[in-house]
Amino acid sequence: MRSVAIVNQKGGCGKTTTAINLAATLAAKNRRTLLVDMDPQGHCGIGLGVPEDRIEQGLAEALLADPPGGADPDAMLWEVAKNLRLAPSTLSLAGLEAARGGLAHLPDRDARLSQFLDRVADRFDWCVIDCPPTIGLLTFNALRAADEAIIPVETGFFSLKGSERQAAAIQAMSARLERALPLRILPTLHRPNAKLATDLLAAIERRHGMLTMPLVIREHESLREAAGFGQPITEYAPGSEACRDFIMLVDWLDANPVACTRKKLNAVIAARGELALDDAASASAPAASGERMADLLSRIRQQASAPIASMDSSTPVERVLHIESPMSGEPQ
Repeated sequence: MRSVAIVNQKGGCGKTTTAINLAATLAAKNRRTLLVDMDPQGHCGIGLGVPEDRIEQGLAEALLADPPGGADPDAMLWEVAKNLRLAPSTLSLAGLEAARGGLAHLPDRDARLSQFLDRVADRFDWCVIDCPPTIGLLTFNALRAADEAIIPVETGFFSLKGSERQAAAIQAMSARLERALPLRILPTLHRPNAKLATDLLAAIERRHGMLTMPLVIREHESLREAAGFGQPITEYAPGSEACRDFIMLVDWLDANPVACTRKKLNAVIAARGELALDDAASASAPAASGERMADLLSRIRQQASAPIASMDSSTPVERVLHIESPMSGEPQ
């Protein structure tokens, strides 16, 4: 199963729209697809016509399951289309990040989602994770579970200014997880007939170079209409330009696979008799204390909203964000 996290702190960038329609397009191409809604607002469920008051078990219950990863998938996953299942969220998911919310004191606090996904991996070809618009334990869980991350960036001025901070923040979180997570920039909500949008798209490509995907998701009224009717674009307007944009996105991802998925990497490391980077190892390794994790999250949030630092390709992410790995320093 190939897992991709759709992540951006900025609202209005098309994050959830991208997650829903990427997952639906994969499913329409006969890929067994799981859409994971890690956003407590539950917009994936809303956009696919799943009423929150009928969700008896959501991701909050799955993340707190005992034993870890022990939640019953059949009781939680919704079949929203052929080849497409949804792991829904409710507002109760937001409380898990609080000091007494349940996740903070668990030794495997940032590995709970990956443990659940490992249990259902054989059922799916793809997993698309819609991340929350905040930096916290839910986002850490999503990035640990993902093989790659996509940052949707609106071709607008404020999105351009924030895209570097967003990329640096994700890279810093990946460093905390002791892994190099492949990262890609996806231009979204693009208006090809607007000169400013075209100029800003060129600026995004210059600023992020090879990280920028060579395609765009254009702004279409049909995408908003589809969400309003609780349908993905593949069902609402399968012949539209909007649907063709997502078909191109899927085709590009197919042609550009990640070098090695998390599951395959762990298998190779374990076969060599080295320290496996799996969830069991993560749980037994010395974890950062709850206070230190909270401090790390606070600093990443502050730096992600601060003025952009001067950075070139040789500048360490930790230097830009002024953080250190929570695994470094004195033993916990």
